[in-house]
Amino acid sequence: MTIHTPRKDLPLVACLGLIALSSPSLVHSAEVLSFEQAFFECKQRYPSDVDADKRLACFDRIERPQSAMGGNQTLVPVDVAAPAATTTEMQPDEVAAQESKPKEVTAKEIVPKTSAKTKQGFFGRSIEAPATPLSFLERKWRLNSTEDWDISDLETHRLNYIAVVNTNDTNNVAATASRPNNVSRNLDHNDVKFQLSLKTELMHNLPIVRDLPWVTSSRIWAAYTQQSYWQVFNGDESRPIRESNYSPEIIMSLGLNDEINGKHYGVIPRMVNLGIMHESNGRSQPISRSWNRVYLESAWQLNDAYTLSVRPWWRIPEKASEDDNPDIEKYMGFGDMTLRWDNYAKNTAASLLVRNNFRSDNKGYAKFDVYYQPFKRDNIKLYMMLSNGYGESLVDYNHSQTMFGLGFAIGE
Repeated sequence: MTIHTPRKDLPLVACLGLIALSSPSLVHSAEVLSFEQAFFECKQRYPSDVDADKRLACFDRIERPQSAMGGNQTLVPVDVAAPAATTTEMQPDEVAAQESKPKEVTAKEIVPKTSAKTKQGFFGRSIEAPATPLSFLERKWRLNSTEDWDISDLETHRLNYIAVVNTNDTNNVAATASRPNNVSRNLDHNDVKFQLSLKTELMHNLPIVRDLPWVTSSRIWAAYTQQSYWQVFNGDESRPIRESNYSPEIIMSLGLNDEINGKHYGVIPRMVNLGIMHESNGRSQPISRSWNRVYLESAWQLNDAYTLSVRPWWRIPEKASEDDNPDIEKYMGFGDMTLRWDNYAKNTAASLLVRNNFRSDNKGYAKFDVYYQPFKRDNIKLYMMLSNGYGESLVDYNHSQTMFGLGFAIGE
């Protein structure tokens, strides 16, 4: 056996380079980076937000080993073992067969995606949706988002639905202490009840307010809600829309941090809304109804399933001669409270709203809603409602009835 020794005229460094190149295991180990090094390399390589997708893809590649291609470094954590070096050299046809084999996906490579997805807004605008699940309050009031929306980007405010409803006692002769009436409306016991409720952001990150203790987000919203009752089954009276309630609002919404030094304090609400609301039915006398309120709503995310909101209000006084419903607070009370439940899969929800005037002659109201998503589309749900008491609508503020309905809801 003849042993070839390095030429004496080659420098020692060149000899060491030839030895390194002749050992695949040494080459591979030189390219292995620690997790922190690989993470830093991705940030350095794609520093701009324009390259965000490439940076995320680079982060994803940290989780799996790759072969070196074109001299580029392979981003691999140090705990991933390099493939064992073989002493025999593979033939070209063996290399091609090896590369054509489907790659085995290991459990380590199956990792949850952390990048955000996009969805379409109300008018088709692309909206970035968070990958991690959000609570009900965070979804409805965007408490975790710092994105500024355009005024044309509408969101659902209260529930949007259409349902066939039945009442046990129609309010045929609607009268108040200041608006006497003796004309019967000959109402049918069944209505098609529908509600449209939307809101849009006017401002966010409000000066001064954003610097208050515990405030994590601040926004001003404009909202509009319309609730209508259509006598579609009442052919004898030409199927009129017997009542519509119109309610514009301006709301200042504050997201609050309910944790101090890592400790959760249940007494601190997750959100506080300060709003001013007008509500009227747009009818002429004697069935015209209207009032204006200022309210302060506090909401708590009790856990992943339950949300509680408490909303006291104060009625803005009116002149006695112009007041269509001077005793409305006797029936509608001074606020309401809502408890909401969401199941783990987020395809079923229920809410209970209650009002009470806290008087000896109790005039209360309760409404129970259930929403169920039977389809893949998460914005269409089956809807059921059951209510009892005073104030189902403005014209019925002083009339007690029990109402049951079934239909479809859109959004939350």
